[in-house]
Amino acid sequence: MLKRLMLCGAALLFVAGAGFSAPKAAAGKTTYRAGYVMDAKCARKGMAMATNEACIKKCIEGGSKYVLYDSGTRKTYQLDPQSDLDAHAGHHVRVYGTVDQDTIHVSSVKMIGARKKAAPAEKPGY
Repeated sequence: MLKRLMLCGAALLFVAGAGFSAPKAAAGKTTYRAGYVMDAKCARKGMAMATNEACIKKCIEGGSKYVLYDSGTRKTYQLDPQSDLDAHAGHHVRVYGTVDQDTIHVSSVKMIGARKKAAPAEKPGY
């Protein structure tokens, strides 16, 4: 009985130690997040302003910063550096880089093609 208890305790310590070290190791790994390049002010409104390129650029000129808005999780990521993001304002993109909490240190940005709508089903000819 004591052996079993000690074995379970050792296994628990091993699993707990691995769980705490994993996020630190993954923090420096290059990954990507998909979403819309928006400004921080409009991102608070969600998808309502996600593709309004003119509004996003106007807010950027007014001092707002570019962010990535993930519509699936409704999470906003700060983007660093801000350079080279003007061409992607309002676009659905994948941002590659390292993630540090709510900031993505951008290494590259690639546009994601818009999803095509399915063709309507043909009516059977009788």
